[in-house]
Amino acid sequence: MRLILVVLFGVLVGCGSQDNGEGGSGEGTAPFAAAQKVVDGVASGHANLKRLTLHAVPANGSECTQIASTMAARRGKPSDPEDLAALTTGKETILDEAGAIDVTVPILVADGKPKAVAGVTVTMGEGADRDALVAEARAIAQELEKAIQAAEKPLW
Repeated sequence: MRLILVVLFGVLVGCGSQDNGEGGSGEGTAPFAAAQKVVDGVASGHANLKRLTLHAVPANGSECTQIASTMAARRGKPSDPEDLAALTTGKETILDEAGAIDVTVPILVADGKPKAVAGVTVTMGEGADRDALVAEARAIAQELEKAIQAAEKPLW
């Protein structure tokens, strides 16, 4: 019985790590399907979005995890250091990537502490206004926060 569970777990993990590229279409197994649906819904309205990831500590969990992402390979994996920093400090982090800007925004603030963070990566073309892209990323994070709050049940 234990061997069957180990094999089943391996199959599920393998399915969840399928990815079709950096931006992705949201395909692949999502460990938190309701949260994934919200992330995919928000992402679908933003052509300039390269990646959108929701980070939080799952119920009964102890580690900040990539709950849902437009990049299937990230789903269910531990969060990156900049995401952890945003969650623990409540301060936004901004990283420049090749051809993009990654803005991590604390969301779902209760009692002065964020309960999740939105990792928003937007494409930054030649001559793009960096401040405008950061503002766009913040707006996407706010949209994700509102969509999570509107959900009928806890998403993770």
